[in-house]
Amino acid sequence: MIFVDAHVHVYDCFDVDLLLDSALNNFQEVAKQHAIVHKPLSYVLLLTEGKKENWFQNLSATLAANRQGKITERWSAVDRGEEGSLIVFRNDFPEKEIHVVAGHQVVTMENIEVLALFMKQGLSNGLSLHETVDRVKALGGIPVLPWGVGKWFGKRGNIIRKFLVDHEQGYFFLGDNGGRPRFWPTPNLFSLADKTGVVVLSGSDPLPLPSEALRVGSFGFYLHENSLYGDSPTKCLKSALLAPKVAISPFGCLQENRLFFLNQFRLRRLS
Repeated sequence: MIFVDAHVHVYDCFDVDLLLDSALNNFQEVAKQHAIVHKPLSYVLLLTEGKKENWFQNLSATLAANRQGKITERWSAVDRGEEGSLIVFRNDFPEKEIHVVAGHQVVTMENIEVLALFMKQGLSNGLSLHETVDRVKALGGIPVLPWGVGKWFGKRGNIIRKFLVDHEQGYFFLGDNGGRPRFWPTPNLFSLADKTGVVVLSGSDPLPLPSEALRVGSFGFYLHENSLYGDSPTKCLKSALLAPKVAISPFGCLQENRLFFLNQFRLRRLS
């Protein structure tokens, strides 16, 4: 089984020990809830770093001279030679590995967010939605249009709706995230995606608040595939996601209403 959080930021305000401990604990708790702890399991964090985030790049630089190294008091990382992918593990439980895969978040000319998963290199903001998605695919990434508070309303919502209807099969994905509050109705675009064959990839999408590091690994999806073994585990995961009629199962709970409003207030105080 492969458990994936497909929308992960590592902000400067995060305690990396707390983030990675939380990711491991959250993934293991989900596995227990689904009664699949006795099967081979793999855990994956798909990064979606913005222009001001460079955690993967910094970690890669740290490992450039030595393919394995300590990154915090409790965690170490190893580079096993697969481009755009690293593995982190607890020093006291080295068998508990998490695959960390490079990726980026960009903003289109229409002010629509696009996640460029499985991409080590960044992408320029300001291209049209079509150009951005085409560019991500041409560079070997997976394009995802993630839900966000107020970002699928009005003109932007209409653009995405048309894009959904006109898309080429298997062309891109939509994204859900654990920051969507429980009172919020299921976005209509998710229903349209289901009708048009567009798969929804879920991720935690933590906010730039220190406490949000706790949510990483708590919202995502799992695949009924063998664990990520072999020399190219990230390539295998990407191939599985791009396979026709890929079957994924979402996990995690939407955010409590009170916490949603509290976080929105905290964000506005920071801006």
